[in-house]
Amino acid sequence: MTDWHTRDSREERCKTLIERCGYAAAALTIIPIPGSEVIGVMPLHVGMVIGVGEEYGKTLTKDSAVELISRIGATVGLSLVGSRIAMTAGKLILPGLGGLVAAPFMFASTLAIGTVARLYFASDGDLSARDMKRAYDDELKRAKAAFDPSRARSSEARARAEDAVKSDPGAAADAPSEAPPTVDELADRLAKLDELREKGLVDDAEYERTKARILDSL
Repeated sequence: MTDWHTRDSREERCKTLIERCGYAAAALTIIPIPGSEVIGVMPLHVGMVIGVGEEYGKTLTKDSAVELISRIGATVGLSLVGSRIAMTAGKLILPGLGGLVAAPFMFASTLAIGTVARLYFASDGDLSARDMKRAYDDELKRAKAAFDPSRARSSEARARAEDAVKSDPGAAADAPSEAPPTVDELADRLAKLDELREKGLVDDAEYERTKARILDSL
């Protein structure tokens, strides 16, 4: 088997793994488990990075995977990247909105992180901060446009999401409560929504619909 064929096959396997993790991350916003998007997102990202690393002959521990994810987050402007993504999604979730805004956001962010990790391993760790940021931004935009809501609701995505939540049972105690949002929390959701539109994660129509729902909950 030729080297180029081996590389192509490995890249496709990585992309498949990353996409599956992306839809599982999206499913976290849909499954009826309070705080699931907060509890499950980091285990999903860690498993994804470890799996991609294995394709390139790199053995990562949970800690080293978290370290790489944090490095990617710091480079692209997301400190504590897993928690930041999860809390942003969590604050945007209102009844009926999981698949509208939070799910595409979780999917696109996860694919962007996975793509940067793949390129990092493919370059044997020689990926500049500039290239890392460019790859993240490009994949974020592409993934948002490619998001398929039906796949986020598939049994495969839901099962993977539920497994991720179960993998960290101790975090359940820290899950957000179901108390009605305060005025400050709603203002924060509006600010996050503005940020998502600026990053191209929601279009104008999605923005207006979601903004109306947030204001209606006052």
